[in-house]
Amino acid sequence: MEARPAASRRTSARRPIAPLPPRYRSAMRLLLDAEIQDDTVDELRGLDAKLDVVDVREERAFDMDAFRDEQLEIIVGPRTPRDLDRVPGLRWLQLRSAGVDHLAVDPPWRHGIVTTNARGVYAIPIAEYVTGMVLRSHQPTGWAMDQAAHHWPGEAPLITVLRGSTALVVGYGSIGREIARQLSALGVRILAAKARPEKRADDGYRVPGTGDPDGSIPERIVGLDRLTETARSADLLVVTVPLTDDSRGLVDREVIDALPVHAWVINVSRGPIIDEAALLEALRAGQVGGAVLDVFAQEPLPADSPWWDAPNTIVTPHASGVTLRYFDRLVIENVRRYLAGEPLLNQVDPERGY
Repeated sequence: MEARPAASRRTSARRPIAPLPPRYRSAMRLLLDAEIQDDTVDELRGLDAKLDVVDVREERAFDMDAFRDEQLEIIVGPRTPRDLDRVPGLRWLQLRSAGVDHLAVDPPWRHGIVTTNARGVYAIPIAEYVTGMVLRSHQPTGWAMDQAAHHWPGEAPLITVLRGSTALVVGYGSIGREIARQLSALGVRILAAKARPEKRADDGYRVPGTGDPDGSIPERIVGLDRLTETARSADLLVVTVPLTDDSRGLVDREVIDALPVHAWVINVSRGPIIDEAALLEALRAGQVGGAVLDVFAQEPLPADSPWWDAPNTIVTPHASGVTLRYFDRLVIENVRRYLAGEPLLNQVDPERGY
């Protein structure tokens, strides 16, 4: 899910600080600027009597950059104020988004603010979106037109069977792992490419019974430097890798050209990871089978964008992960951990930028 963009921040750099153990403070203030359920707010307030939850979810006039509170310690929301001197006690930012690229200009972790994202929260809905689209792409396209025309065809078209095909999952975090789990249950062979292929385990937030915590589902996990050669074996390429300076343009013309002519490309991460011009050219030339795109380099997608009419292409409005179902559980667990002085889930790695 996309977070609201942050404006450039004007403030002096902070010296990194470690959270003060909660037992030494008489009160803590949490600003809630993210959509969660009302029952979760009550549950938050019930975690500890000294936790003061300031709920601004329904305040349309709320302006983060105009907000000032010397006692504020936690923000659950899309970003911090531009001027961090307005919140000198801020120690932790819990994002509602899995991606953190909207904070890239001046990341809060550079100022000593622990930042946690929502990876794992959107794994199930995005994986179900991918699975549904894969199944849809294997069905004849003429059925809907025949129904609209009240026409029963004389000979039914052949259905393409998914079982036995190969999916290459680019990025093997929480979303990629749940996609792998769901597709493998349908008999799809899984290959994965990730920045650190030697790190197979997943230590982020995960709904019990989902994903691939030990990294055992893929037949092979390779580094991103082997993406092109691995793409030659893929009937389906699914992009889930986060957007960073290193991943921008990762799926380039060379990777697209390496795909078999029948392969489909699905992007549920960020638009700039794919060379869109190269993919559009390949679709128009019939060099790939089709594409399912939930994200684009320019969003909202302009009405005159060529993507609306691209052949064998399904366009959706960056909506594959829209749900309230699991973020609430992550917030409750991380606030509980913070109060107990335990390590938080999903901490952003300052070196890797996600």
